Amino acid sequence: MDKRTSWVRILILVLMTALTLSLHYMLFPMSHWLHLLHRRLCYVPILLGGLWFGLAGGFGVALVIASATLPLALMYHGPLWTNEDLIEITFYFGLGILTGVLVDKRERERSNAERLQQQLERSERQAALGRLASGVAHEVRTPLGSIQGVAEILAEDYPEDHPKRAFLDILLAEVGRLKTVVQEFLDLGRPISVEPAELGARDVVESCRNSLMAMLEGSGARVDVQVSPGCRVWADGFRLHQALTNLLRNALQVSAGGGRVRMAARDEEAGCLFVVEDEGPGLPPGEESRLFEPFFTKRKDGTGLGLALTRQIAEAHGGWVKGENRPEGGARFSLWLPVRGKAPVEAGGSVVPTGRAGER
Repeated sequence: MDKRTSWVRILILVLMTALTLSLHYMLFPMSHWLHLLHRRLCYVPILLGGLWFGLAGGFGVALVIASATLPLALMYHGPLWTNEDLIEITFYFGLGILTGVLVDKRERERSNAERLQQQLERSERQAALGRLASGVAHEVRTPLGSIQGVAEILAEDYPEDHPKRAFLDILLAEVGRLKTVVQEFLDLGRPISVEPAELGARDVVESCRNSLMAMLEGSGARVDVQVSPGCRVWADGFRLHQALTNLLRNALQVSAGGGRVRMAARDEEAGCLFVVEDEGPGLPPGEESRLFEPFFTKRKDGTGLGLALTRQIAEAHGGWVKGENRPEGGARFSLWLPVRGKAPVEAGGSVVPTGRAGER
Protein backbone atom coordinates (compact mmCIF):
# COMPACT_ATOMS: atom_id res chain seq x y z
CA MET A 1 0.00 0.00 0.00
CA ASP A 2 1.48 3.37 -1.01
CA LYS A 3 1.46 6.44 1.22
CA ARG A 4 -1.24 8.22 -0.75
CA THR A 5 -3.65 5.30 -0.43
CA SER A 6 -2.89 5.04 3.29
CA TRP A 7 -3.64 8.70 3.91
CA VAL A 8 -6.86 8.52 1.89
CA ARG A 9 -8.02 5.55 3.94
CA ILE A 10 -7.08 7.26 7.19
CA LEU A 11 -9.08 10.32 6.13
CA ILE A 12 -12.10 8.14 5.31
CA LEU A 13 -11.87 6.46 8.72
CA VAL A 14 -11.59 9.81 10.51
CA LEU A 15 -14.63 11.20 8.69
CA MET A 16 -16.73 8.07 9.23
CA THR A 17 -15.78 7.87 12.89
CA ALA A 18 -16.53 11.57 13.44
CA LEU A 19 -19.88 11.21 11.67
CA THR A 20 -21.00 8.17 13.67
CA LEU A 21 -19.92 9.70 16.97
CA SER A 22 -21.69 12.94 16.13
CA LEU A 23 -24.88 10.99 15.41
CA HIS A 24 -24.45 9.18 18.71
CA TYR A 25 -24.84 12.40 20.69
CA MET A 26 -27.30 14.00 18.30
CA LEU A 27 -29.59 11.01 18.67
CA PHE A 28 -29.34 10.91 22.46
CA PRO A 29 -32.91 12.19 23.09
CA MET A 30 -34.36 10.15 20.23
CA SER A 31 -36.11 6.78 20.16
CA HIS A 32 -34.40 3.66 21.42
CA TRP A 33 -34.54 1.93 18.04
CA LEU A 34 -32.53 4.77 16.48
CA HIS A 35 -29.80 4.22 19.05
CA LEU A 36 -29.76 0.52 18.24
CA LEU A 37 -29.36 1.32 14.55
CA HIS A 38 -26.60 3.80 15.26
CA ARG A 39 -24.67 1.34 17.40
CA ARG A 40 -24.56 -1.01 14.41
CA LEU A 41 -23.29 1.81 12.20
CA CYS A 42 -20.28 2.15 14.52
CA TYR A 43 -19.15 -1.30 13.41
CA VAL A 44 -18.48 -0.03 9.86
CA PRO A 45 -15.38 2.13 10.57
CA ILE A 46 -14.10 -0.54 12.99
CA LEU A 47 -14.36 -3.21 10.28
CA LEU A 48 -12.70 -0.95 7.70
CA GLY A 49 -9.91 -0.08 10.13
CA GLY A 50 -9.20 -3.76 10.71
CA LEU A 51 -9.43 -4.68 7.03
CA TRP A 52 -7.19 -1.81 5.92
CA PHE A 53 -4.64 -1.60 8.76
CA GLY A 54 -4.85 -4.91 10.59
CA LEU A 55 -4.85 -5.19 14.36
CA ALA A 56 -3.55 -1.65 14.88
CA GLY A 57 -6.34 -0.18 12.74
CA GLY A 58 -9.17 -2.28 14.14
CA PHE A 59 -8.16 -1.77 17.76
CA GLY A 60 -7.38 1.93 17.23
CA VAL A 61 -10.78 2.78 15.72
CA ALA A 62 -12.54 0.67 18.35
CA LEU A 63 -10.64 2.53 21.08
CA VAL A 64 -11.65 5.94 19.69
CA ILE A 65 -15.34 5.00 19.40
CA ALA A 66 -15.34 3.29 22.79
CA SER A 67 -13.72 6.32 24.44
CA ALA A 68 -16.32 8.63 22.92
CA THR A 69 -19.29 6.50 23.95
CA LEU A 70 -17.98 5.60 27.41
CA PRO A 71 -19.45 8.74 29.09
CA LEU A 72 -22.93 7.64 28.02
CA ALA A 73 -22.28 4.16 29.37
CA LEU A 74 -21.19 5.63 32.71
CA MET A 75 -24.44 7.58 32.96
CA TYR A 76 -26.34 4.30 33.33
CA HIS A 77 -26.99 3.42 36.97
CA GLY A 78 -28.37 -0.09 36.60
CA PRO A 79 -26.52 -3.42 36.75
CA LEU A 80 -23.54 -3.81 34.42
CA TRP A 81 -25.06 -6.75 32.57
CA THR A 82 -27.99 -4.55 31.52
CA ASN A 83 -25.80 -1.61 30.41
CA GLU A 84 -26.28 -1.77 26.63
CA ASP A 85 -23.65 0.89 25.86
CA LEU A 86 -21.00 -0.91 27.92
CA ILE A 87 -21.87 -4.24 26.30
CA GLU A 88 -21.62 -2.58 22.89
CA ILE A 89 -18.15 -1.23 23.76
CA THR A 90 -17.07 -4.79 24.51
CA PHE A 91 -18.28 -5.86 21.08
CA TYR A 92 -16.45 -2.91 19.50
CA PHE A 93 -13.14 -4.13 20.88
CA GLY A 94 -13.93 -7.75 20.08
CA LEU A 95 -14.76 -6.95 16.46
CA GLY A 96 -11.73 -4.72 15.98
CA ILE A 97 -9.29 -7.21 17.51
CA LEU A 98 -10.76 -10.23 15.70
CA THR A 99 -10.78 -8.49 12.31
CA GLY A 100 -7.26 -7.15 12.79
CA VAL A 101 -5.84 -10.51 13.88
CA LEU A 102 -7.38 -12.30 10.90
CA VAL A 103 -6.16 -9.66 8.44
CA ASP A 104 -2.64 -9.68 9.91
CA LYS A 105 -2.57 -13.47 9.70
CA ARG A 106 -3.66 -13.34 6.06
CA GLU A 107 -0.97 -10.77 5.28
CA ARG A 108 1.71 -12.90 6.94
CA GLU A 109 0.60 -15.92 4.94
CA ARG A 110 0.62 -13.89 1.73
CA SER A 111 4.09 -12.53 2.49
CA ASN A 112 5.39 -16.01 3.25
CA ALA A 113 3.88 -17.32 0.01
CA GLU A 114 5.53 -14.53 -1.97
CA ARG A 115 8.85 -15.14 -0.24
CA LEU A 116 8.69 -18.87 -0.96
CA GLN A 117 7.76 -18.17 -4.58
CA GLN A 118 10.72 -15.82 -4.93
CA GLN A 119 13.03 -18.41 -3.38
CA LEU A 120 11.70 -21.06 -5.75
CA GLU A 121 12.21 -18.84 -8.79
CA ARG A 122 15.70 -17.91 -7.60
CA SER A 123 16.55 -21.57 -7.01
CA GLU A 124 15.33 -22.52 -10.48
CA ARG A 125 17.38 -19.75 -12.10
CA GLN A 126 20.40 -20.69 -10.06
CA ALA A 127 20.01 -24.38 -10.91
CA ALA A 128 19.83 -23.57 -14.64
CA LEU A 129 22.87 -21.32 -14.43
CA GLY A 130 24.65 -23.92 -12.34
CA ARG A 131 24.11 -26.64 -14.92
CA LEU A 132 25.40 -24.36 -17.65
CA ALA A 133 28.39 -23.32 -15.54
CA SER A 134 29.26 -26.91 -14.67
CA GLY A 135 29.21 -27.94 -18.31
CA VAL A 136 31.50 -25.08 -19.31
CA ALA A 137 33.81 -25.68 -16.35
CA HIS A 138 34.25 -29.37 -17.09
CA GLU A 139 35.11 -28.60 -20.71
CA VAL A 140 37.65 -25.95 -19.74
CA ARG A 141 39.34 -27.66 -16.78
CA THR A 142 41.15 -30.38 -18.75
CA PRO A 143 42.83 -28.14 -21.37
CA LEU A 144 43.57 -25.61 -18.65
CA GLY A 145 45.46 -28.26 -16.68
CA SER A 146 47.44 -29.14 -19.80
CA ILE A 147 48.37 -25.50 -20.33
CA GLN A 148 49.54 -25.21 -16.74
CA GLY A 149 51.63 -28.37 -17.02
CA VAL A 150 53.32 -27.22 -20.21
CA ALA A 151 54.01 -23.79 -18.74
CA GLU A 152 55.58 -25.32 -15.62
CA ILE A 153 57.83 -27.52 -17.79
CA LEU A 154 58.92 -24.55 -19.88
CA ALA A 155 59.59 -22.53 -16.74
CA GLU A 156 62.33 -25.02 -15.78
CA ASP A 157 64.32 -23.97 -18.85
CA TYR A 158 64.14 -20.27 -18.03
CA PRO A 159 65.95 -19.04 -14.88
CA GLU A 160 64.55 -16.20 -12.81
CA ASP A 161 66.82 -13.63 -14.49
CA HIS A 162 65.90 -14.66 -18.04
CA PRO A 163 64.13 -11.85 -19.96
CA LYS A 164 61.30 -14.21 -21.02
CA ARG A 165 60.73 -15.68 -17.57
CA ALA A 166 58.37 -12.81 -16.70
CA PHE A 167 56.01 -13.87 -19.48
CA LEU A 168 55.90 -17.42 -18.14
CA ASP A 169 55.16 -16.09 -14.65
CA ILE A 170 52.27 -14.06 -16.05
CA LEU A 171 51.00 -17.14 -17.87
CA LEU A 172 51.15 -19.28 -14.74
CA ALA A 173 49.45 -16.57 -12.65
CA GLU A 174 46.62 -16.21 -15.16
CA VAL A 175 46.20 -19.98 -15.40
CA GLY A 176 45.94 -20.11 -11.61
CA ARG A 177 43.29 -17.39 -11.68
CA LEU A 178 41.34 -19.26 -14.36
CA LYS A 179 41.50 -22.45 -12.31
CA THR A 180 39.98 -20.55 -9.40
CA VAL A 181 37.20 -19.25 -11.65
CA VAL A 182 36.58 -22.77 -13.00
CA GLN A 183 36.33 -24.13 -9.46
CA GLU A 184 33.83 -21.39 -8.61
CA PHE A 185 31.78 -22.42 -11.63
CA LEU A 186 31.79 -26.00 -10.36
CA ASP A 187 30.82 -24.93 -6.84
CA LEU A 188 27.98 -22.84 -8.27
CA GLY A 189 26.67 -25.79 -10.22
CA ARG A 190 26.15 -28.15 -7.29
CA PRO A 191 24.61 -27.92 -3.82
CA ILE A 192 27.07 -26.83 -1.18
CA SER A 193 27.46 -29.32 1.65
CA VAL A 194 28.90 -28.37 5.02
CA GLU A 195 30.33 -30.24 7.98
CA PRO A 196 30.08 -27.80 10.89
CA ALA A 197 32.24 -27.71 13.97
CA GLU A 198 32.72 -25.24 16.81
CA LEU A 199 35.26 -22.60 15.84
CA GLY A 200 36.68 -19.51 17.46
CA ALA A 201 35.44 -16.43 15.61
CA ARG A 202 38.74 -14.60 16.11
CA ASP A 203 40.71 -17.50 14.65
CA VAL A 204 38.50 -17.51 11.55
CA VAL A 205 38.76 -13.75 11.05
CA GLU A 206 42.53 -13.69 11.58
CA SER A 207 42.93 -16.60 9.14
CA CYS A 208 41.03 -14.68 6.45
CA ARG A 209 43.13 -11.58 6.97
CA ASN A 210 46.39 -13.53 6.88
CA SER A 211 45.43 -15.36 3.68
CA LEU A 212 45.06 -11.99 1.90
CA MET A 213 48.11 -10.35 3.46
CA ALA A 214 49.84 -9.82 0.09
CA MET A 215 46.73 -8.11 -1.30
CA LEU A 216 46.38 -6.11 1.91
CA GLU A 217 49.93 -4.76 1.64
CA GLY A 218 49.45 -3.94 -2.04
CA SER A 219 46.21 -2.03 -1.49
CA GLY A 220 47.62 0.16 1.26
CA ALA A 221 44.45 -0.40 3.29
CA ARG A 222 44.28 -1.06 7.01
CA VAL A 223 42.21 -3.94 8.35
CA ASP A 224 40.84 -3.49 11.86
CA VAL A 225 39.63 -6.65 13.59
CA GLN A 226 36.97 -6.40 16.31
CA VAL A 227 35.81 -9.71 17.76
CA SER A 228 33.79 -10.06 20.94
CA PRO A 229 35.69 -12.01 23.63
CA GLY A 230 34.78 -15.68 23.65
CA CYS A 231 32.73 -15.43 20.45
CA ARG A 232 32.27 -18.90 18.94
CA VAL A 233 30.65 -20.02 15.70
CA TRP A 234 29.22 -23.37 14.60
CA ALA A 235 30.27 -23.68 10.96
CA ASP A 236 32.25 -25.50 8.32
CA GLY A 237 35.69 -23.91 8.62
CA PHE A 238 36.60 -24.24 4.96
CA ARG A 239 33.32 -22.81 3.69
CA LEU A 240 33.18 -20.02 6.28
CA HIS A 241 36.73 -19.04 5.40
CA GLN A 242 35.75 -19.02 1.72
CA ALA A 243 32.72 -16.78 2.33
CA LEU A 244 34.51 -14.28 4.58
CA THR A 245 37.54 -14.14 2.29
CA ASN A 246 35.21 -13.27 -0.59
CA LEU A 247 33.83 -10.35 1.41
CA LEU A 248 37.26 -9.20 2.59
CA ARG A 249 38.73 -9.44 -0.91
CA ASN A 250 35.91 -7.25 -2.24
CA ALA A 251 36.55 -4.68 0.49
CA LEU A 252 40.29 -4.58 -0.28
CA GLN A 253 39.67 -4.25 -4.01
CA VAL A 254 37.60 -1.09 -3.50
CA SER A 255 40.21 0.19 -1.02
CA ALA A 256 43.14 -0.01 -3.45
CA GLY A 257 44.02 3.62 -2.80
CA GLY A 258 44.20 3.08 0.95
CA GLY A 259 41.52 3.31 3.56
CA ARG A 260 40.12 1.45 6.52
CA VAL A 261 38.50 -1.98 6.32
CA ARG A 262 36.77 -3.36 9.39
CA MET A 263 36.12 -7.03 10.16
CA ALA A 264 33.97 -7.71 13.19
CA ALA A 265 32.30 -10.71 14.81
CA ARG A 266 29.90 -10.85 17.72
CA ASP A 267 27.20 -13.03 19.24
CA GLU A 268 23.78 -11.89 18.10
CA GLU A 269 20.25 -13.32 17.94
CA ALA A 270 21.08 -16.95 18.73
CA GLY A 271 23.96 -16.93 16.28
CA CYS A 272 27.22 -15.30 15.26
CA LEU A 273 27.25 -12.15 13.11
CA PHE A 274 30.27 -11.32 10.93
CA VAL A 275 30.54 -7.81 9.47
CA VAL A 276 32.93 -6.53 6.79
CA GLU A 277 32.93 -2.77 6.13
CA ASP A 278 34.92 -0.61 3.74
CA GLU A 279 35.24 3.08 2.87
CA GLY A 280 34.96 2.62 -0.88
CA PRO A 281 32.37 3.98 -3.34
CA GLY A 282 29.58 1.83 -1.91
CA LEU A 283 27.12 -0.47 -3.64
CA PRO A 284 25.44 0.35 -6.98
CA PRO A 285 22.38 2.51 -6.25
CA GLY A 286 19.13 0.58 -6.63
CA GLU A 287 20.89 -2.72 -7.29
CA GLU A 288 21.59 -3.90 -3.74
CA SER A 289 19.13 -6.78 -4.17
CA ARG A 290 21.00 -8.10 -7.24
CA LEU A 291 24.42 -8.32 -5.60
CA PHE A 292 24.09 -12.02 -4.87
CA GLU A 293 22.82 -13.05 -8.30
CA PRO A 294 25.27 -15.25 -10.24
CA PHE A 295 27.30 -13.36 -12.87
CA PHE A 296 26.15 -9.93 -11.67
CA THR A 297 29.17 -7.64 -11.36
CA LYS A 298 30.12 -4.04 -12.09
CA ARG A 299 33.88 -4.69 -12.28
CA LYS A 300 35.59 -5.37 -15.57
CA ASP A 301 37.72 -8.12 -14.03
CA GLY A 302 34.92 -9.61 -11.93
CA THR A 303 33.04 -12.83 -12.59
CA GLY A 304 29.98 -12.18 -10.44
CA LEU A 305 30.41 -15.53 -8.68
CA GLY A 306 31.99 -14.64 -5.33
CA LEU A 307 28.93 -13.17 -3.63
CA ALA A 308 26.65 -15.80 -5.16
CA LEU A 309 28.80 -18.50 -3.56
CA THR A 310 28.87 -16.59 -0.29
CA ARG A 311 25.08 -16.62 -0.19
CA GLN A 312 25.03 -20.35 -0.98
CA ILE A 313 27.43 -20.98 1.88
CA ALA A 314 25.36 -18.89 4.31
CA GLU A 315 22.12 -20.63 3.34
CA ALA A 316 23.77 -24.07 3.55
CA HIS A 317 24.43 -23.25 7.23
CA GLY A 318 20.86 -22.00 7.74
CA GLY A 319 22.04 -18.38 7.86
CA TRP A 320 21.91 -15.30 5.65
CA VAL A 321 24.09 -12.62 4.10
CA LYS A 322 23.17 -9.10 3.02
CA GLY A 323 24.87 -6.01 1.67
CA GLU A 324 24.04 -2.35 2.26
CA ASN A 325 25.53 1.10 2.00
CA ARG A 326 26.89 2.75 5.11
CA PRO A 327 25.47 6.20 5.98
CA GLU A 328 29.01 7.55 6.32
CA GLY A 329 30.09 6.08 2.96
CA GLY A 330 31.30 2.71 1.77
CA ALA A 331 29.64 -0.70 1.95
CA ARG A 332 28.75 -3.08 4.75
CA PHE A 333 28.29 -6.84 4.32
CA SER A 334 26.78 -8.88 7.15
CA LEU A 335 26.97 -12.66 7.40
CA TRP A 336 24.92 -14.39 10.13
CA LEU A 337 25.14 -18.07 11.04
CA PRO A 338 22.93 -19.77 13.67
CA VAL A 339 24.24 -21.48 16.75
CA ARG A 340 24.52 -25.25 16.91
CA GLY A 341 21.23 -27.08 16.56
CA LYS A 342 19.24 -24.02 15.36
CA ALA A 343 19.15 -25.02 11.69
CA PRO A 344 19.70 -28.20 9.65
CA VAL A 345 22.90 -28.65 7.70
CA GLU A 346 24.05 -31.10 5.06
CA ALA A 347 26.88 -33.56 5.54
CA GLY A 348 30.14 -33.33 3.65
CA GLY A 349 32.79 -30.69 3.16
CA SER A 350 35.78 -29.92 5.33
CA VAL A 351 36.59 -27.92 8.42
CA VAL A 352 40.05 -26.87 7.35
CA PRO A 353 40.19 -23.05 7.59
CA THR A 354 41.43 -22.26 4.11
CA GLY A 355 39.69 -21.54 0.83
CA ARG A 356 39.45 -19.71 -2.45
CA ALA A 357 38.34 -16.14 -2.68
CA GLY A 358 35.76 -14.97 -5.13
CA GLU A 359 34.93 -11.61 -6.61
CA ARG A 360 32.13 -9.12 -6.26
